[in-house]
Amino acid sequence: MEISCQLICACNNKLYKSQASLKAHYKTQAHQYYKQNKEQKDYIIKVNRLENENGHLRRLNIILLERISELEKKMKMI
Repeated sequence: MEISCQLICACNNKLYKSQASLKAHYKTQAHQYYKQNKEQKDYIIKVNRLENENGHLRRLNIILLERISELEKKMKMI
């Protein structure tokens, strides 16, 4: 059994024979465009996750403020 390392770029799923040829591919305009596009998509996903988390924390904050208000009312009654 032989173990080998395959050099494949995700932008085109092409198999490269050597590290040098893969490195040369990384410098091409097509790969740079892919890399920039991927980074932009990853950024958008991260922003969406943070916005969702922010919305969740805002709703939780409102609930906690309501509970505090209810407790303060009960304390005044005592």
